[in-house]
Amino acid sequence: MKNIKRLILFALFGMLTFAQIASGQTQADDTRDSTRLAISPYAQAVPNDSYTFMGISHPSLDSALTQIGVVVEAIGMTTTVNNAAGRSQVFTVDAGEPHRIFVVNQSHSTINSSNSSFTDSRTHLIPTVDSAQFGSIRVTTVSEAPTTATSVGGVNKYENLAQLNIWGVVFVESGGTGFAMEFIGDMADSTIGGDLSGTLGVLTPGGRSGVDNSVQTMPGRGIN
Repeated sequence: MKNIKRLILFALFGMLTFAQIASGQTQADDTRDSTRLAISPYAQAVPNDSYTFMGISHPSLDSALTQIGVVVEAIGMTTTVNNAAGRSQVFTVDAGEPHRIFVVNQSHSTINSSNSSFTDSRTHLIPTVDSAQFGSIRVTTVSEAPTTATSVGGVNKYENLAQLNIWGVVFVESGGTGFAMEFIGDMADSTIGGDLSGTLGVLTPGGRSGVDNSVQTMPGRGIN
């Protein structure tokens, strides 16, 4: 009995340690795994001129876990804290709850950490130094195995970026205009992964013959 209690304590300690490490992540992993990446090729933050805004939403697809951890990282730009953690924001996107991210110069008169409109848990700031900054955006999953299914009620669920919708704009303040950012690797730009050979069968009024009609949607691959 004592040995069983010790094993349970060790297991609980291990789970607690893992949770602390996961929740304490402060920067993007150095990964080139296409299942973990989404990118936008251009972003900028210019004092008294423009900033970059992004939105990430969780549309609650049948194939998505209800919580998906992501890291948004400004690449090629000098941030206020100019290291891997300073150029990144790490957060969890819950089903049905959009998040907004701003890459903006640190002395912006409105979009700053002193303004309560930009300090809620679903708003994230990546401040840059007060000079013209130009770069790109890289989004990665917190999960190291985003295409490994988690069964929920008998349905396979995933936490890859193909379950999320990401969009953005480089906004020019003087004219109230800007241009849209394209993200490659999110829900709109991901293909179905996996071997689909032999799974399509023949379409009939009652479903597809020669196939298990309960087969779940495959996870997206991310950047191709």
